[in-house]
Amino acid sequence: MAQLFRRTAIGFALALSLPMVHAAQAADPMTTIDTDRDNVIDINEARAAAAKKFVVLDTDKDAMLDHAEMKGHMAGPIFRVADTDNDKLLDKGEYMALVEKRFKAADTDNDGKIDAQELKTPAGKSLLALL
Repeated sequence: MAQLFRRTAIGFALALSLPMVHAAQAADPMTTIDTDRDNVIDINEARAAAAKKFVVLDTDKDAMLDHAEMKGHMAGPIFRVADTDNDKLLDKGEYMALVEKRFKAADTDNDGKIDAQELKTPAGKSLLALL
């Protein structure tokens, strides 16, 4: 009986830890964005993550992002700069152009890749808000 109790307790403890492991992985952008697992994010990985994020942010599914949909992801002045056609909406092209600008800004050593240290910079954090 004690052995059965011990196995049940261990199984329960493992089951409880699984959501925490998953949450920890989700909190690490390298886990979700770095699809080839080389410990850096290249522009293609950034583009793929940004395309997915665009779909998630586009809550009304009109293929455009307005100020309300971008709340918490982009400040108003940045939105206005990214909105190159001044229609108060970001289409996917405008969004992706901003992602590429932020990628270049975060790539401080100009090697075409963003590593964990570069992600910690203000430019890296700004990029992550769009991915």
